[in-house]
Amino acid sequence: MNYQDLYYFIKVVEKGSLVAAARQLDIPTSTLSRRLQSFEQQLGYKLVHRSSKKFGLTESGQRFYSSLSPVMSELEMRSEDVNSELSSLSGDIKITAPLTLGHHYVKDWVFEFMEVNPRVSVEMFLSNENVDLVKNSIDVAFRLGKVTLNDWISRPLMETEMVVVATPALMKRYLSPQHPEDLSQLPLVVLRRSAFWRFHDQDGHAVTFTPHAHLRTDEIRFAVDAVKRDLGVCCMPRYVVAEELARGELVQLLPEWSMEGRTMHMLYPHRENLPVKTRALIEFVMDKVKQL
Repeated sequence: MNYQDLYYFIKVVEKGSLVAAARQLDIPTSTLSRRLQSFEQQLGYKLVHRSSKKFGLTESGQRFYSSLSPVMSELEMRSEDVNSELSSLSGDIKITAPLTLGHHYVKDWVFEFMEVNPRVSVEMFLSNENVDLVKNSIDVAFRLGKVTLNDWISRPLMETEMVVVATPALMKRYLSPQHPEDLSQLPLVVLRRSAFWRFHDQDGHAVTFTPHAHLRTDEIRFAVDAVKRDLGVCCMPRYVVAEELARGELVQLLPEWSMEGRTMHMLYPHRENLPVKTRALIEFVMDKVKQL
């Protein structure tokens, strides 16, 4: 069934004539008449009586219209509701982020955005796995590291500096490392996505260290707790342990060596007509990042 022809038929009935319906639909009367005839041929029965003076429904046309008109009215109402939602700061937004990044940065951005826009509802996916953005109908995603997704815009937000940390108590039991390779003499807590720790010395020479884990995890807060229990040394983003470093609970190892950080990205679908609520969230986050 051609649903556009169905829509044309209902408009003809509502307007009471082909001429009035064609005027509202902004198509030639001859085109509308031809489409109506074609629709009748598809159905296998006549819907309207047509003459130069009269227009009316056949019995089949009356039954057809009575059955489907409420459905079309409901569709029009729902379409208007969707259009209203897409063009206003209201409705649902689905967001995803890694656990620690979500807790440290994203949740505050989301909370503040919701406070400013109380008609926006949020569904939040926090996971260290790469959530399928299309399958889960994600509107905005936050990711760390390289992003290779077609048809998605990737906006870099900030660089996350990586540091190697341990407790002062643990380092009393081991010699302080002077070179990245010296880390092999220490118990290591390794994040599952950090298979290699990459360093640069003051002259820019690069060294890649492959850690052998005493403890391996995919959750950064778990790794922080393990380090604080003297179970090992870990490489992690500075923002995660900034407070512990400031209080002296943890110390940075190899401070004269810089480490390759990872870029935080914000992703959203590559389309021109983003819903107003989504574009508003994107702009809100970009403003927050500028204030950091």
